[in-house]
Amino acid sequence: MSEEVEFVICNNCESPCYSFELDRKGGISSAFCALCGADEAKDFHIPEAEDIEDQG
Repeated sequence: MSEEVEFVICNNCESPCYSFELDRKGGISSAFCALCGADEAKDFHIPEAEDIEDQG
């Protein structure tokens, strides 16, 4: 990945989450959503360009 990931999106509540770690391949290895409590990597995704525009 050439771009730095600033946040991930929770699949459960669609909120941005800033507490996460990426693995060497650029995938999510761990994350935590303070809003709904999700804490498994599978519960999150890296935002696409349209997600970032929605948050801005």
